[in-house]
Amino acid sequence: MKNLTILLCASVLLPFAVSAQDTHKVGAGFNYHLDQENGPGYHIFYQWQFGESFEFETRYFDNNDIVLQSNEADVFANYDQFSIGANFIKRYNSDLSIKAGTGLGFITASSNEAVTEKQTMAPYIMLAATYKLTKDLSIEFGQFTHFNSELIDTNHSLFLSLSYQFGQSYNYSPEAKSPTPALRTTTNESPSQVRPTVSPQVVKNTTQKMSVSKSYSANKPLWYVQFGAYSNAKNGQESLMRLQQAYPNIVFNLVNYNNYYRIISHNFDSKQRAEDYVNMLMSNFSLSG
Repeated sequence: MKNLTILLCASVLLPFAVSAQDTHKVGAGFNYHLDQENGPGYHIFYQWQFGESFEFETRYFDNNDIVLQSNEADVFANYDQFSIGANFIKRYNSDLSIKAGTGLGFITASSNEAVTEKQTMAPYIMLAATYKLTKDLSIEFGQFTHFNSELIDTNHSLFLSLSYQFGQSYNYSPEAKSPTPALRTTTNESPSQVRPTVSPQVVKNTTQKMSVSKSYSANKPLWYVQFGAYSNAKNGQESLMRLQQAYPNIVFNLVNYNNYYRIISHNFDSKQRAEDYVNMLMSNFSLSG
């Protein structure tokens, strides 16, 4: 069992070193065991989302009193449980997403060890739906199935929780601190169709100071996320101002490239980093690029 725990922890923690976005959630809620006797229990949790479709999760449950049948007699128990696992996320739109998760639960306390023994572990599966109420607040409703042994055996519970999101990181590349003149976009154009030797002209505006380096190395192509392209400079400037007002924490630049005034992000040293940035913007800000 110890080796299984180590393997599980390694499997959920390994992706952090690769693509962690530092999108965190903390929350609390009620859980109702299907064998609940009195009022529902409660739980608190922490979630760390890495990438668009995965998150790490820990929860602490207090299950309150449950009652089971044993030899035609009622058996009561109250137990606490700590769980650790990973969730897979399917996003349907900017507000609604579905989760499926799995991991291990650890019994930290039990008032009746005939029902379940403390310091024992059992796997679980979880299904849930999450809906964003605001940019930072979400409500989640779902179901847990724990595969315990002893009298409690395989058991089910429902939960309803409220969570608060904080701490976003945009995966900046080292070059992202200042704009550079080489332009790549995440459109359907192939790299050969984008001419890296052309220096886009930065359009002056009163809302943001922008500086462009005149040096460029064609040996290291850079990638950008594009938020719009306009044939008219005035339209581009007006759109830039609207984006800056709506998303003050995101960097936008307006450049003149290939006869279009384009609103672009800071630069990235790989297409994958730019695509990860697109996914983060859609997930956290409902902003497409």
